[in-house]
Amino acid sequence: MENKPDMQNADEIRKISRRDALKYLGLGTGAIAVAGTTGTYGYKRSLRISSREAAILRKKKIVVAGGSIGGLAVASRLMRAVPDADITVIEPRTEHHYQPGYTLVATGVYRPKDVIFQQEDLFLPGIKWVKDYVEAFEPEKNRVLTRKGDYVNYDYLVVALGVQENWNSIEGLAEAMETPYVANAYKLESGIKFREMARNFEKGNAIFTYPAGYLKCGGAPQKVTWLSEDLWRRNGVRDNINVHFHTTRPSLFPVVPKVDEAVTPLIEKRGIHNHYHQFLRAINYKDRVAIFEERLPDGSTREVRQPYDLLHPMPMFRTPKPLREGPLTAEGIGGQLQVDRETLQHRRFPNVFGVGDNAATGAAKTAATIRKQAPVVAGNIVDAAMERPLSYAYDGASGCPLLTRYGRCMMFEFDYKGNLVNEWIYQSTKETRTWWNFKVHALKPLYRHVMMNGFV
Repeated sequence: MENKPDMQNADEIRKISRRDALKYLGLGTGAIAVAGTTGTYGYKRSLRISSREAAILRKKKIVVAGGSIGGLAVASRLMRAVPDADITVIEPRTEHHYQPGYTLVATGVYRPKDVIFQQEDLFLPGIKWVKDYVEAFEPEKNRVLTRKGDYVNYDYLVVALGVQENWNSIEGLAEAMETPYVANAYKLESGIKFREMARNFEKGNAIFTYPAGYLKCGGAPQKVTWLSEDLWRRNGVRDNINVHFHTTRPSLFPVVPKVDEAVTPLIEKRGIHNHYHQFLRAINYKDRVAIFEERLPDGSTREVRQPYDLLHPMPMFRTPKPLREGPLTAEGIGGQLQVDRETLQHRRFPNVFGVGDNAATGAAKTAATIRKQAPVVAGNIVDAAMERPLSYAYDGASGCPLLTRYGRCMMFEFDYKGNLVNEWIYQSTKETRTWWNFKVHALKPLYRHVMMNGFV
């Protein structure tokens, strides 16, 4: 089959970016080296512990439930502080997926192989690996039950199970995902399907949605929308396509007002139709109609029916069953781990800590969040083992590389209050090729060789 123009465009962007990454970025491998050096310095400064402290810590059994980026960042940081520490990670998967790259797979920038690591390659020497699922938490007995029926005892537990897509959260969603018109970038195989759908799409209604509740990478649904629109514009078919973005939120990026103010007019100028306060309730996949529930200003609701020819629907998210139905959560936090949002220590079980997406902090659920949380968890475990007050605090800092079109990206960090952090570095509300190249070429090596190795 002959390549269509969109694939030529995507391939050309990929080639140009790789060839000119150093010129545009001033970073490339240099950024990785600098970040690695910075990470090492941060580790030496914040986790250099005395021989007495190391002697105490190595007598403690530390168990990490979940071997993705959050769990491994904490485990590696502690292992570097005490190379013969007793650290066990419970993780069933043999492949680790770089999920921040899923959006780039769905939009033709990455290939599927670009987001897959072998799990065994990610463990520092000395970390024990239990290749099994967590079946239940028993914090009163300081142990975790695995699916095979084994108990793993601990002195300190780090819960890093992440959150999962709930494909049964919307009526008709699971069935619609099997049709040729519906796909979702949060699932690797479905993201590959979406890439083909988008490249072959030439006319009709393209519908994208944003879910209710918490989700992984809140910017991703918009990135897929905007890159798809840009793809169709490059292909010369944009005038034949109506692009709609339906979100449950009151605006595109309400968490960070300055970004919201910059992004909204930029996107509206491109003719994308934004629909606010709308929740995807059901999909009539036989008639190809997305059914939304819109909340009106007076508190009432009405049904909105939107025909589609291409649909990227977002499911709701939830924590894994052992967490959401176990003793470590509480009412009103959606099955998430009940932690103090600054110390990341469990509110009822002081030898339990949380990191990443499964923790009820109110912070964005991104790898950038984990980069800030992992040092807090590792440092506070050391404090707890020394029986002293916890001295590390997480300030809600997170970040987002917001891909607005092929070759352009906004990059920003923000805190619990929605204030931009280090804005002078990022020029947060500007679309630049610099940050596109950083997202595409530098973030994955930083994730793999800096964060995964505990240099956070």
